[in-house]
Amino acid sequence: MAVLAFLAYCFSITVTVSLLPYSMFITPLRLLIFCLLSGLSIHGIGQEIPPPPEGKIPVLQIHAENLSPLDIGLEIGRQSKQLFPDIEYRYDSYLTARITQMRFNDILRVRLPKLKSHIDNAYQKEMEGIASSWTLIHDNKLGDGYLSWDEYWVLNLLADIGLPASGTGFGVLNPVSREKSTMVGRNLDLKSTPELRSLQAITVYQYYNHAVVNIGFAGIISVLSGFNDSGLFVAQFNAATDLSYQTPYPARQETGKTMQTFGFAMRKALESMTSVGKATNLLAKNIYAISSNILIADNNNIQVLEYSPVGKAQIRSWKSETHPDKQWNSPSQIAVVDCHVLNRRSGSCEKAKDTYRWERLRTQAIFTKNKKAGVQDIAGIMLDSHNQYYEIMASDTLQSMIYLPGTGHLYLYAAPVNKTTIPPTYKIYYQDILPDKFRNLQKNHYFWWVLGFLLLLAVALWLIRRSMTEKTDRNNVDLDNINANRGV
Repeated sequence: MAVLAFLAYCFSITVTVSLLPYSMFITPLRLLIFCLLSGLSIHGIGQEIPPPPEGKIPVLQIHAENLSPLDIGLEIGRQSKQLFPDIEYRYDSYLTARITQMRFNDILRVRLPKLKSHIDNAYQKEMEGIASSWTLIHDNKLGDGYLSWDEYWVLNLLADIGLPASGTGFGVLNPVSREKSTMVGRNLDLKSTPELRSLQAITVYQYYNHAVVNIGFAGIISVLSGFNDSGLFVAQFNAATDLSYQTPYPARQETGKTMQTFGFAMRKALESMTSVGKATNLLAKNIYAISSNILIADNNNIQVLEYSPVGKAQIRSWKSETHPDKQWNSPSQIAVVDCHVLNRRSGSCEKAKDTYRWERLRTQAIFTKNKKAGVQDIAGIMLDSHNQYYEIMASDTLQSMIYLPGTGHLYLYAAPVNKTTIPPTYKIYYQDILPDKFRNLQKNHYFWWVLGFLLLLAVALWLIRRSMTEKTDRNNVDLDNINANRGV
């Protein structure tokens, strides 16, 4: 398709120039040859992508175009196992550090059966494929060095069983961005172990006409942070609430709403939606087990979906009215902390950590049309450690990322296996995650607009030249008639 488009582009240029007055000096054939040769040079046809720099977390490329969900899972499991031969032991060690056996048994008895029943069959088949590639057992005993089928389920449902990810988010829209793209930052705060930090990975699902990127962990198919080839970005945050975990779901059943889990609902949004508005509407239709914030961004908009089991999901933009003690007066900028800030319910955002982070973000959201933000400015905010107790870049920050929907570029800090005192940076830059055909979507959109304009221009010039030629012919005919009459 790209080749055909480029050929059409060359043809339009050739037609347009050939119709101009100076076209006698440039033959159409010469122009067409020049266009093709320059295209080969500009687009780098045949050039290999350089190997990724050291320090990146692994990227699992899943060519899912012609694969069933089960086969997709088999491939994910195979690649994960190849990277980490003892992956089952590492995940078991992590769960042992996070959950007591008593609590785990309670999860298996009360919460897990209900949660599993609402997972799409395709995702369940994908998980079965991964399980077939790994060595999973039936014994649900934490700390035995093995991973059971139920333990694997729990790993995919951490947010929904009461072990949610926390953190901080910040975004700027195009009017105050220097990068010709919206920019969104996300810090994933999650209590971890060396085993979990060693399993950080990016999974890319390449389908026939779209691609989905899951920024998470090897073999975990639910989404905590991710984006797609349309530039749609989603990330889930915990949100403190005045109610405890709903066991297993709120009693209310609203028309048009279905029970879902955060990680799989966000993945569904990335697979089926292309914009903030559509994704927000999809996610807002669901009922979830716990309060949460979902940060949703594309190249035109950034919103936060504030969800509570006891109220309606509400959408927050940078223009929204917030709590009187959580003011936000920063045009084209938005922030997320681990609580709800919309002016709708008192007592929902009172923790010292959240209060400090909100105020810190508010004081740093200083960007304007005359003082625009760049990647380094967003990096300074996401890596902020001004307060040793409530820093934005916290001791539990497992991943810190900046994503540019307009280009698909990702800046990612992933906590090292053995934490060091070296300050975190965004030196690790991912611009080649998406396959070539899905890369730089915004630029492709501009290309089509330019191509269309040039084609219209070529047609217009052709019509003008044709009209002038017909007029000249008519004048010549009239002149011949006049001369003939004079001769008579």
